Amino acid sequence: MRTTVLVHPPTAVAAVAAVALTAALGVVGALPATAGPGPSPSPTTAPARDLGREVIAPGDGWASWSGVTRPEGVARTAAPTTGGAAAGPREVYVVDTWQELRDALAGKPGGSQTDARRNTVPRVVYVRGTIDAWERPDGTRTTCEDLQSQVTVEGTGAPFAMSDYIAAFGPGIDPSGPLETARVAAAALQAAQTLQHVGSNVTIVGVGDDATIVGGSLRVRDASNVILRNLTLSDAYDCFPQWDANDSGGNWNSAYDNVSVWTSTSVWVDHNTFDDGAHPPATLDTVYGRPFEVHDGLIDITHGSDLVTVSHNVLDEHDKTSLVGSSDSRTQDRGQHRVTYHHNHWIDIGQRAPRVRYGDVHVYNELYEQTKAALYPDGVGFQYYLGAGRESSVVAEENVFELLPATDPAKILAGWGGTQAKITGSLVNGAPFDVLAAYNATAAAPLSADVRWDPAAAYSSRPQPAAEVAATVRAQAGAGVLPSGSPASDREPGTFRLSHDNGWDTGLHDGAYTVTATLWWGSNGTVAKLYEDGVLVDAAWLEGTSPGRQQVAFDVTGRTNGEHVYVVEVLNPWGTSTSAPLTVQVRDANPAKAVLRHDNRDGDGTFTVTASLWWGTNADTYVLYRDGVEVDRQALTAATPLAQRASTDVTGLAPGTYVFTAELSNAAGTTPTAPLTVVVRR
Repeated sequence: MRTTVLVHPPTAVAAVAAVALTAALGVVGALPATAGPGPSPSPTTAPARDLGREVIAPGDGWASWSGVTRPEGVARTAAPTTGGAAAGPREVYVVDTWQELRDALAGKPGGSQTDARRNTVPRVVYVRGTIDAWERPDGTRTTCEDLQSQVTVEGTGAPFAMSDYIAAFGPGIDPSGPLETARVAAAALQAAQTLQHVGSNVTIVGVGDDATIVGGSLRVRDASNVILRNLTLSDAYDCFPQWDANDSGGNWNSAYDNVSVWTSTSVWVDHNTFDDGAHPPATLDTVYGRPFEVHDGLIDITHGSDLVTVSHNVLDEHDKTSLVGSSDSRTQDRGQHRVTYHHNHWIDIGQRAPRVRYGDVHVYNELYEQTKAALYPDGVGFQYYLGAGRESSVVAEENVFELLPATDPAKILAGWGGTQAKITGSLVNGAPFDVLAAYNATAAAPLSADVRWDPAAAYSSRPQPAAEVAATVRAQAGAGVLPSGSPASDREPGTFRLSHDNGWDTGLHDGAYTVTATLWWGSNGTVAKLYEDGVLVDAAWLEGTSPGRQQVAFDVTGRTNGEHVYVVEVLNPWGTSTSAPLTVQVRDANPAKAVLRHDNRDGDGTFTVTASLWWGTNADTYVLYRDGVEVDRQALTAATPLAQRASTDVTGLAPGTYVFTAELSNAAGTTPTAPLTVVVRR
């Protein structure tokens, strides 16, 4: 199926705008790279950018690096992160429900988490408004109580309740038995509801300043080349946390990160806002003497993941915020966990900003801000920012720490079995401060500043002076800062009208025609998708000239006789519009009816049978039957609607009466001739 896009800008200025938009959309060979850590234009004055087509800038941290990576020991060749920028028009989605997001990531309606995790087709997914992972299709919300009521506690016949679980155990006791088994089963139901895998070659971006995913946990797993931008990712709430009596004297541990990166490479997480939504630490109950923690990390990078850049994000009011490397025992992570953090704003977090195991991690131009002395009702608050874990090599440059007066700056750095960390250019409450020296002054195992790697040898980072960082980060970090959307439109597309030319070219309604979608005036689209009888059959990129006319033509061929109903869905980052249906009647797709004749005038059994199609849809195959038995078959060259002829020489027939029929066929069907009777007399 061939697609033609026709754009008719009303003025020369619009023509120039169309050229500019083509470049901005990133036509093949000209995909735009975003700016690095420099200032972003104000969203109120700068033109909108189609973030779905943007790729990481050269030198923007480890996610811009090329080379070999080995998650779980399996070699991959990495390239700078482009996400879904190579997506075809069929693979562009605008979503505003959790199910729509899941379908887009799986690549089909109702697709499984395995489908989503293994999907490698380049895709761009635009998120609009608030998506609630707990919301049902009818608008009501699933609750924790709904999930636990579906699980029966073995041996009791009673539904599971987290309150029964809490009542049955206590400090110093690790839960076990039927209640723990039931908790695990309820947790599995929640995972099916709120955990969403993200596969390879995908860009997920928010549109505008309010794109939010609430209650969901995005897990980039076994993937490569992923971009997450301009999203508020909030409250990955765990209904059924596990009590671990042996974790630092006892802790409630939750299962879900707002974003987790597992066994994945080349991931860019940029300009997002992470928080705990309606359940910040201060609202949590105390159970067994510990906060009933319902969150895990905001963004954790584990299980051998590699080549990740986390930039221009806001991470707000959370305890265990960002972990790199999940376990000291995972020695297979050596050489992995290369991560860059820059221009992020960490506000009132407790720890892990980040905590690192094994990785070569670059932390520069970060703003760490304290406004609250305590996070939890029991008074527990800040513990540390930078955690040097086993075999890690952290390089921290030109970072800013705004601490409360009671906070000891020596706690900025914590040792978790690491041996090295290079920390330079730090400002603490506006004054230069040697973070490493302050830590080493009291540490039982001081850290060496002789790190094993140099960021400048890996990529061309250019840290700002620390004195400029606070203002830059406050202006640039977080969701809703980038002027997102479409350069050509500031709202969803207008409604297109459909037409067709079936029967106009040859007078035949023969299954070969053009369906044209036209927007006469209004907000333009960037993608048009053609649905035939409810099935997506073609798609095309569009160039925008809002509010000028926009048109796209889809060539349709090979359709069989009958009615075919067409709808065109047009979308841009702001939303979608759907045309009214157009019905096309095909009645001449099969070959026209041919006429048989013969020249057996002397009746001697040697003659020619000829099938003549005088006008109409041609065939590509001719078959002749004698008394129901095939006697000849020929390939024909179609030249619709011109005449078509096929002949068969017949010899040596004995006297008698013979009935001949022929069938003319093409891809649409077969048309028989009327029977022809031939009498052989001698």
